[in-house]
Amino acid sequence: MKFVVECFGCRSNQAEVQEWIIELEKRGYQLTTRAAEAAFGIINTCSVTEKAERDALRAIQRAYRHTAARWIVAGCTVNRARATLEAKYRDYFFFDNRQKRRLVEAVCELFPADDRLVYHSAFRSRVFLKVQDGCNFRCSYCIVPSLRGKAQSLPRKDVLAKVRHYAGLGYREFVLTGINLSSYGYDLFPRETLLDLVVEVQHLRGVEIVRLSSLDPRFIRYHFVRELAAMPKVADSFHFSFQSGSDAVIRRMNRGIRSAEYLKILSHFREYYPEANLGADLIVGFPGESEKEFRETVAFLQEASLNYLHVFPFSPRPGTRAAALEPLPAPLVRARAAELKELGLQMKLAYRDRCRGRTFPGILIEENPHYALVVTRNFLSVRVPPVRGYKKRKLHVRVERVLNENLCEGKIA
Repeated sequence: MKFVVECFGCRSNQAEVQEWIIELEKRGYQLTTRAAEAAFGIINTCSVTEKAERDALRAIQRAYRHTAARWIVAGCTVNRARATLEAKYRDYFFFDNRQKRRLVEAVCELFPADDRLVYHSAFRSRVFLKVQDGCNFRCSYCIVPSLRGKAQSLPRKDVLAKVRHYAGLGYREFVLTGINLSSYGYDLFPRETLLDLVVEVQHLRGVEIVRLSSLDPRFIRYHFVRELAAMPKVADSFHFSFQSGSDAVIRRMNRGIRSAEYLKILSHFREYYPEANLGADLIVGFPGESEKEFRETVAFLQEASLNYLHVFPFSPRPGTRAAALEPLPAPLVRARAAELKELGLQMKLAYRDRCRGRTFPGILIEENPHYALVVTRNFLSVRVPPVRGYKKRKLHVRVERVLNENLCEGKIA
């Protein structure tokens, strides 16, 4: 029986979808990219921004109009608008963030598999692994705590069991994800930390690269960076949820930190990872952001040792404190976002240009008759001539050309 999936939002959502696919294929279901041939589909939704929610709702409507498949709709948008969705799509199945933990079992009940073949559509090289959910902070712009609940960590023994299983399937890079990954273990008893987890994951057989998804700077101290650098399998690419470089804006966001601490954190990473690929999330156009405050963010970014930016125009989310504030004019927000995106583009190109002529370790994530694609430990996508037999082998790739901000060209070294 064939099924199709669509995913919106963060890496935690991607990790959930990837796990569902792997588990369903073990049970005899076959993934397809063509909705027309699928018996059912799964949409994992996101509501963290207005755009993400709008895209998810459009996908649900498109599926309803143009496919005969029955659809399972899961995630944050279900939490936020379940009654409306159930009234509009009466023959669909809905799972909120709590219920989707048993989504695979529900699929087996709703759509019994018609054979016992085991499929595996993934390339078997890189897997997202959600180890934490929820958040205990109350940032004034963020709807996530009301949709995902309090912070919850997956016990270390369960994480390690999943890593062993996926390593046995052939995965070599493990991307640890969470809604607030940095808070991993604080809710466990006895208390654990993300460092405790990474230490054990990187020692498991078959694990070549351990990559960390977005890190909350409020949890990062000097010893965290120093101890992380002692783990040879940790990827030297790191992403931070900074959101602004203006202390006044950060304070209105209720982030409880200052931009000077951001710079200190970056200096710690540069001390131990001098060539790392460092990036950050930025929200632009937060209510009340003056021209002076925006220029403070620009000045911060010009001083910060970052290599790329993820820029998000402010999106008011119902139920948050920031949603009640007077918004800035949309054209002004778009102009400021465009300026930061251009700055981020120049950062990306400059970093990739510095990587030309150098060799980096990585893993093969795609191969076809025309080319192969490698992701390096410092998170460069490098296209190389066609190769075979490298799926489970360590490899090094030499970067020879920068094609654009997202793709380099090189060869297996």
